[in-house]
Amino acid sequence: MRGICFAILFFFSSTINSHEIKPAIVDLIIADGKASIDFKIKAEQILAGVDASQYQDTNDAPQAKLYDQYREKNEEELKQDIQQNWNLFQDQITISGLEGSSLKLVDLMIDQDVNPEYPRDTNLKTEVPLNQNQFTIQFATELGPVVIRQFEDISKENIFFSTYLQPGEISAELSPVSQATMSQTIIEYIILGIEHIVPKGLDHILFIFGIFFFAVKLKPLLWQVTMFTLAHSLTLILASLKLVFIPASIIEPLIALSIGYVALENIYQKQGQFHSSSNAIRYAVIFFFGLIHGLGFAFVLEDIGLPTGQLILSLLSFNIGVEIAQIGLVVLAYLLMFYPSKQLWYRKAIQIPCSLVIGLIGIYWFFERVFF
Repeated sequence: MRGICFAILFFFSSTINSHEIKPAIVDLIIADGKASIDFKIKAEQILAGVDASQYQDTNDAPQAKLYDQYREKNEEELKQDIQQNWNLFQDQITISGLEGSSLKLVDLMIDQDVNPEYPRDTNLKTEVPLNQNQFTIQFATELGPVVIRQFEDISKENIFFSTYLQPGEISAELSPVSQATMSQTIIEYIILGIEHIVPKGLDHILFIFGIFFFAVKLKPLLWQVTMFTLAHSLTLILASLKLVFIPASIIEPLIALSIGYVALENIYQKQGQFHSSSNAIRYAVIFFFGLIHGLGFAFVLEDIGLPTGQLILSLLSFNIGVEIAQIGLVVLAYLLMFYPSKQLWYRKAIQIPCSLVIGLIGIYWFFERVFF
């Protein structure tokens, strides 16, 4: 069992400085006989030929070294590579009924260079002429999942249609008055919520496991998960409605600190004391950390966007997806640990080692996010 715990440490440690591939964000405006299509992508991924439908981290791809070479280039060098290989980017998108038309690159912006261990965004502003009012868009499978956000006009104040496309999926018909059905919105945002936890939310997964190893007993476990759920639901809603905002530079280190705290506290609790006043303090602390995690969830929705006309529906659906993933993790862990937790050796052989591993990862992430 200790070997399993340290295998977990090795796995999560290896992803700390990873080049994570996130869904491409595509902003669409249809007006005046043309479609303005703005891409927020990882240009190095396309230039290197990394298949984002197969790999969530560029370090795992066969083209990892080539990706790193592009990642080490400065903004001007990368711009030249994009312009010289524009055909690679045009090949990422197919618009029905527009055979012979191609994307025109209007503007190109690359985020100011950050730590090369982290991915950077490239923003491509393109245009394509339209000869019909309705069309579909399909992105290359290798681009990975794509979020399409259709805005009313160039101000980008109102999103009246958004959709989440799996790799290679063809969009629904798009038009100047596109509108997702309620069922489409519910399903897509539930899936987004699930995927944000499993497999993409490594920090949230570790926090849930940190809660779990406090005690494999239903009552304290349910109390802790309930506190966490209520708290992150509250701040997720408030932040998504733009009533609360705290920058990611503060929230991300606090999320890492929350992982370290709940996990290491498991080690110092008195065995069998599951209903003492000290545990009431733990529930309050978990509620506080849940508020922090909710703000972290909100950053995802800020990138993806919420359709203005279905704001509450999409927000609730995303939250339901998050809860489905969390409950699944708790149930799975409970089933796996139910028998071992009844044994005398459980605390020394499993609870303490696993909590120590989770806590050390959280502390490592905290210092990394603060100082690097």
